[in-house]
Amino acid sequence: MKLTTSKLKWIPISLITAFIFYTPKITAQENLNIVDLGKTYKLPLDKLEKGLYFPIPSEDVNHGNTSIRNTDEAHLRWKDSPNSNGYGYFQRNRDMGQVFNVPKGKNITIDALVLRTSKGRNAFMKGASGAQLYVLFYEVKTSKNQPLKINENGTYKGDLATHGFDHQFNRCDDFIEGDKYIVLHKMVAGICPNIPATTQTAYPRDNKPFGEQEGHLRYLKFDFFNDAEITLEGGKRYAFIVGFTTPGKDRGIAWSISTTVHTKEPAEFVKDENGLIRWGIRREGNGTLPPTMIENATPPKNPKDYNKLVTESLFPKNHYETLAPTTNGYPDVDTYRTMEFYLELK
Repeated sequence: MKLTTSKLKWIPISLITAFIFYTPKITAQENLNIVDLGKTYKLPLDKLEKGLYFPIPSEDVNHGNTSIRNTDEAHLRWKDSPNSNGYGYFQRNRDMGQVFNVPKGKNITIDALVLRTSKGRNAFMKGASGAQLYVLFYEVKTSKNQPLKINENGTYKGDLATHGFDHQFNRCDDFIEGDKYIVLHKMVAGICPNIPATTQTAYPRDNKPFGEQEGHLRYLKFDFFNDAEITLEGGKRYAFIVGFTTPGKDRGIAWSISTTVHTKEPAEFVKDENGLIRWGIRREGNGTLPPTMIENATPPKNPKDYNKLVTESLFPKNHYETLAPTTNGYPDVDTYRTMEFYLELK
């Protein structure tokens, strides 16, 4: 079967995100402990700094499945339904993270990172319990050859987006240019606690079963050991990214997020509580954008075509060293996303 790519408007991946990528040797060692805090997190105000945490009230937590995942080849999900985002490709594995700014005049040492699960059906998937996760930190800079800006991908106020879950909003295909990510901290890995998997959304939808379950709205604390703590300089921009170290079946967690993508207004950077620019980041599959698609309800039988699609959906070896973060994804983008996160200081 002949392979095709989406006819939507795209810009080559080489032009999407300029980056410098230093690659110190990164090893998967257990130098953090992942703690299940349950559904209550009392803000440790003595350990929090303005701009370095972002709470979201429970009633405003997203209902979707914006998730990290690392699915093995045998259990990849085939996108088989025709829609405006294309079909005929495997759902891609994903890491997610957040850009943040350290206020001027004060260096900080990070002792822990706290994240919260969403209200979606995939808030906490069965294969997440007992799996190993990692956290990686970057310094985020702006390219000398390209100013930091939002590329509106040719769709402006009043236009339909070329991709995304809500095509009516022109921002749904916007991505950031001029960002570059420098690896700062070696990977730290810990074992995810055993939490009952979510099987439904926490809100009514399409007359399907719903209701809050144990895995919804749950706080996970990535508590760094002494040798994993990282000191960051005041006045600089950084990012963290989180993912699973190895693939498996049903291995995913959907995080609580806030987004300003659902508007027909022109592109505008998200600002933190100190008025500084921040955004969400991701890595998907092997980084190919858009993914190759075939208009078919089942995967191709031809081994060459099948392997191409699988390769695009799986992470390459040592992807935490070789695959740069981006705001651009398919079908979604992270340009206007902010994760619910809490960076606890030492």
